[in-house]
Amino acid sequence: MDSQEKYEALLARWGFEDRSLETQKRRQKQKEQLANVASLFKGFIKSALHMTVKPSSLQTTH
Repeated sequence: MDSQEKYEALLARWGFEDRSLETQKRRQKQKEQLANVASLFKGFIKSALHMTVKPSSLQTTH
């Protein structure tokens, strides 16, 4: 019995469940959601900057 098995047996004897896989999945999902929000925010900033630059370039042509 290796140390991981001993640890899991001890947790089971004390009534705890190993939730490391659940925690890992939850953190991965949070990471993906954060990346999606960051991507949307980046796109919003890019489009906002593009909109502010475009009218000023038209004003210089008059």
